[in-house]
Amino acid sequence: MKGWGWLLGVVALLVALVAAAFHFRGEIAMTLVERAARAGLDADLVERLPEGLHAAFCGTGSPLPDRQRAGPCTAVVAGDRVFVFDAGEGASETLSLMGFSQGDIEAVFLTHLHSDHFDGLAPLSLQHWATGTATQPLLVFGPVGAARVAAGLNEAYGIDSSYRTAHHGPEIMPPGGAGLRAEEFNVPATDGEVVMLVDDDGVRIMAFRVDHAPTDAVGYRIEYGGRSIVISGDTSRSESLAMAAEGADLLVHEVISPQLDRIMHDVSMERGRENIGQIFTDIMDYHTTPEDAGAVAAEANVGALALTHFLPQTPIPGLVHVFVRDAERTYDGPIYAMRDGDVISLPSDGGLRRGNYLLY
Repeated sequence: MKGWGWLLGVVALLVALVAAAFHFRGEIAMTLVERAARAGLDADLVERLPEGLHAAFCGTGSPLPDRQRAGPCTAVVAGDRVFVFDAGEGASETLSLMGFSQGDIEAVFLTHLHSDHFDGLAPLSLQHWATGTATQPLLVFGPVGAARVAAGLNEAYGIDSSYRTAHHGPEIMPPGGAGLRAEEFNVPATDGEVVMLVDDDGVRIMAFRVDHAPTDAVGYRIEYGGRSIVISGDTSRSESLAMAAEGADLLVHEVISPQLDRIMHDVSMERGRENIGQIFTDIMDYHTTPEDAGAVAAEANVGALALTHFLPQTPIPGLVHVFVRDAERTYDGPIYAMRDGDVISLPSDGGLRRGNYLLY
């Protein structure tokens, strides 16, 4: 046994090290938290991006539960300016985890007034206020009815806002900075018509009609530095969208898979959940298949297609290939299945880059 003494010594040392690590696990965890806190507070994604136009995916999910995807949200960075398009559940958390300071958000643009596209607005406005010491409510653009949504959220959070000012004082939480203020616009009545919402310092943001009946719904085109991004919002295949997306560098388009939707429908009916089964039948009428999203991208001659707002949910990673495969049948350009935390960058000097920026 003498020849094995060295091995026993090594084992004893390892046991001692494990025991010490177990004993000091709290201290080790505290050190890691401190490092993570420094990294999180120092993070500024906007500063890390090259000069140009960027689509940051702060929510690629839908109303259906998906632990990997927040509700619909796309942030657009134009130079050093930040705009957010829709704010579904979890959008504010994802923006923080990507390294955005929500106090930097100039405005939120709603595509329509389905709740899954605005049920993250209140947390977003709270972080806009708290992290930026805002003195004005967060500006929200949207179709007629957006002011009613903003007023309702302001009422619901009014007591909370007063408490936070009382807790921290008006210098830290200025009472005038809480909540939301809405600017409504009429959805264009005809294809090809746009509403100009921002046109200053080289940034242009315009709204155009899409087909998401019976809701009044729009998509948006954003231009900066010679680059352009078009966001579909929720829609069935739309000629107005194809017109607005003409020549865009990037089309961000929602998608629904008929095959996966059929599975969800059939299982719901088998289990006696006829109401859910009917919903899965109905949603095919007002969302876009991957083939049709690809066809719109091809018709508009866009540079790349980014798929988001996945219906149904995609708990197994390989499921996103179903969407990409079907879109490839009608569009031969680059197609990306977006994940929360992804950023597609369109630098002013050309090209396209994709990366993921979730901190943890």
